[in-house]
Amino acid sequence: MTDEPGPLAEGSDLPRVPLVHQASALSRTAWSADIVGQSIECLFLCLRADEVNLLRPIHAESLRLGWRPNHEAGDIVIAACERYGLAPILAHSTSWRFESGRVVLTYIAAVEAPDVLNEHLTEVPVVRSDLARGSAFAPPPQIGTAQVIEHACRHLAWLIKDDPEVAAAIPEWATYLGTFEPEPFRNFGAPS
Repeated sequence: MTDEPGPLAEGSDLPRVPLVHQASALSRTAWSADIVGQSIECLFLCLRADEVNLLRPIHAESLRLGWRPNHEAGDIVIAACERYGLAPILAHSTSWRFESGRVVLTYIAAVEAPDVLNEHLTEVPVVRSDLARGSAFAPPPQIGTAQVIEHACRHLAWLIKDDPEVAAAIPEWATYLGTFEPEPFRNFGAPS
């Protein structure tokens, strides 16, 4: 991506302006369904009074960033936190899915609850959701953001008990995460 002027529409008298302004980019790879084969979905979560809230862009259900080869996904997530003035305490890949012909890697970024929220974010409560279910050989036909967060919280609920690094990073989340029970293999039905 460069600051080269964009193309003019045929017969246009408008001034040529840069296609992308590098200084304001969250990622050096723009997210676009036309040019990026994989993206990172950042779900910023904060704990307030034993409840978890999602800090999402005002224009979308989640933040999507382009992911250039040879760049660590976690570093991109941390940079996005910092760009929005958020203090990350944990960044963890919780899931991936194939969407519109592309891979979407989801990261949960547990952040300190901000005193002042960036003007480009809104804070909404996390609500419980049924998981998206597919079959033994196919993914679910649709996966919503609430379902991704439900899956991520179940994943963190397991990790906070099993991974000392996660437990040390988010100890105050233990009560909230204790309400989540992992349900491995439920997708395949009860044993016969």
